[in-house]
Amino acid sequence: MLAVNITVSFTGDDERAGDVRACAAGRWANIADSTLEAFGDELLAVANGYVAGVFTVRGWSRDGDRKVAFDLGPAPDWDWLTGQASPVQWSRGQANAVRKVGGVIVSALRARRPHRVDSGHGWSLDVSPDGRTATVRGPSSAVVVTAVHAGVAWLAVADNLGSASAAPATARTDSATPH
Repeated sequence: MLAVNITVSFTGDDERAGDVRACAAGRWANIADSTLEAFGDELLAVANGYVAGVFTVRGWSRDGDRKVAFDLGPAPDWDWLTGQASPVQWSRGQANAVRKVGGVIVSALRARRPHRVDSGHGWSLDVSPDGRTATVRGPSSAVVVTAVHAGVAWLAVADNLGSASAAPATARTDSATPH
């Protein structure tokens, strides 16, 4: 796995701004062919110290300036890592925006991978390996908690970033139903 620091391009004012995949694919200098062969299976995109996305490297090419551009595909097994603190850090002013992510770090990350259940309609549930925490991903970036009671949380997709739509995602008829 390689990590790339996309902070500047992600927050910049060119056509890539805000597009994690386009920023990660980028034009990266100072990457040896041997590094690409040994570590170039997956690409971790980092912005402001947090994982912005993880991609499978389908291929790469060099331009006339010897800069590398990646052909990136989805890496669904790593979706859970998006939004987490980056496992690699860059010091302020560090020139090379590309870092190797060693096998020990990748193994430790794999051990933290949650159990995932895709429950349909764009919803998924990630449960941590110890079973103590869970992350729910909704079909929209605007998901709200509508109620919490007796160990049950109800979530809904927000309409117009304000009001939650329809009924709770989980219908219960016992005492756990919110009042």
